Amino acid sequence: MGIFDKLTGKDKAEEAKKVVEEKAAETKEKVKTAAELAKEQAEAAKAAAEKAAAEAAKKAEEDLKIAQAKAEEKKAANKGFKLDVDGQFGPKSIKAIQHVLGCKEDGILGPETVKAIQKKVGAEADGLWGEGTSKALQKFLGVTVDGVAGPETYKALQKWINKELGF
Repeated sequence: MGIFDKLTGKDKAEEAKKVVEEKAAETKEKVKTAAELAKEQAEAAKAAAEKAAAEAAKKAEEDLKIAQAKAEEKKAANKGFKLDVDGQFGPKSIKAIQHVLGCKEDGILGPETVKAIQKKVGAEADGLWGEGTSKALQKFLGVTVDGVAGPETYKALQKWINKELGF
């Protein structure tokens, strides 16, 4: 091997080193650019998430206002049916439950009203009030189940009616 071959080899090594350094610089620049792009994308995603969260919160607030307005409207429409919780199940209580259950509001505990109550509480809907209806009603209301609907049952029923009316 001659001296010129060694110089050429040295030149090739330096040239190769130069190429490697250039490629490393290019790669470093690409990595830097990719990192900057990833950061921008992360920031955009964060901004989009914040915007979506703000919109969801605004929608939830609007929905709450609508629900509150409907509840107030319901109360106003049902104002005449609000019951005193006194355990007396007379015509006013019967009209109120008829209103809640969508029956004819005549204040008479007839077969249509009894059937509607029986359906609501899970009793056999035969239109006849008996021990089974009283027990099903008591179970539905969460009071003592003895099959005799008395003041305790009627107070619980009046509370339930008022709640259904929005009070």
